Amino acid sequence: IFGLDANTYEKAKPGKQQDVMDFGKHYVSHGLSSCWGDVPDPQNYTTYNSRTYLQPQLNKACKKSDKRSNGDVNPKDFILFGKDDFEVVSLWKDNTGDKVYLEDTAFPTL
Repeated sequence: IFGLDANTYEKAKPGKQQDVMDFGKHYVSHGLSSCWGDVPDPQNYTTYNSRTYLQPQLNKACKKSDKRSNGDVNPKDFILFGKDDFEVVSLWKDNTGDKVYLEDTAFPTL
């Protein structure tokens, strides 16, 4: 059992980024499953990150009004395990520290 930032994308650029659906097929082919199941939902975002102009890599910075379109909003985080070894009983996402997940909330907040 292990957790990872798989660096997967909902709409991957072919040859440059890993598509989340291809990643799902890959781990299933090795007898694994994930906390999101055998077929991940490409719109189950675990990353909603946008850079401010105060952070390095200014080429990735965006205005608050553009954070959704220019930020990194993708299904990247997984917990993988042997399909025959474990089953998911419950799971949740939390981007507040209070066991709550607020959709369309960038981290860090702008």
